[in-house]
Amino acid sequence: MVTVLLIDAALVALLLLVVGRARAARRQPRARIAWLAGVVGAVALLTQGTVIPLGVLDALLGGSNILKLVQGVLTMVALWLGIQAGIAPVTARVSTLRWRVPAILAVVFAVVFFVAMPVRPGTSFRFIEDAVATSTGAWVYGVVHMAGIALVGTMLCVSARVSLPGVRWFFRAGAIGIVLGCVSEIVDLTLTRFFTPVPVVSALFDPLFYLGVLAFVVGIFRASRVTGRIRRRAAALLEEIDAVAERRGVASLPGLADDPSVDTRLHALRVAVEDHAIASSSPLDATERALLDDIDAHLTRRSTGVRS
Repeated sequence: MVTVLLIDAALVALLLLVVGRARAARRQPRARIAWLAGVVGAVALLTQGTVIPLGVLDALLGGSNILKLVQGVLTMVALWLGIQAGIAPVTARVSTLRWRVPAILAVVFAVVFFVAMPVRPGTSFRFIEDAVATSTGAWVYGVVHMAGIALVGTMLCVSARVSLPGVRWFFRAGAIGIVLGCVSEIVDLTLTRFFTPVPVVSALFDPLFYLGVLAFVVGIFRASRVTGRIRRRAAALLEEIDAVAERRGVASLPGLADDPSVDTRLHALRVAVEDHAIASSSPLDATERALLDDIDAHLTRRSTGVRS
């Protein structure tokens, strides 16, 4: 029951993220990375069978627990996209991300799954945990799968160092929970296969892993609010500097792209206004100088780790 509640809580949080970030994802190509992470994560949790019966979903794939492999791949990809949402450059797009790591892990998961377990029983929520008692192949896949997820979780923890201070600990707490959950599952699978299972160890994975997922999603929510404030601030600054440029007769912005970002236009106008003031021997007044200082503070802000 606790497991179902944790899965459903994480699923609801991810669905809220997907809905809440849909507008930003539509308007901001960079924001689509975090939004897609939420979509993939939500689909991964839907395959757990708490909303749609597991038998119905697995039957679509042949009814031999292939859904377990799909769950693993989707979970890994969702976490990896979450990392990219924090560390990819401002100009990044989903199509420009380097997909080598998740592609390699997905292939490894699939190869080990089918080679180590060529014959699999009927659909079961605890397919791996039950099979491990008599199957070394199931143990191999379980360990490889958990190690792969733990690797991505570790990458997530490392990437949190570039997150904004107000949200950094959510990402770190989430990553640590996910990694510890994976480690506890590896220990549990090993004890079950080669020694004697310990109930306390067996019960660790769900609270650690799913609470880690929840912490990460909360971090993205909080970071999204920060990015929203940053964008609104940029728009307000652009409106003010546009007015100053118009008042001073600054019309042309050479070298500016056809469709510049707000920050690019801010920088171009800031430079153009100051250059015009120098060239025309018309010094900036205190209000205009303060505006340029505000623009400088905005443009030199910490721009990584926002997970927009």
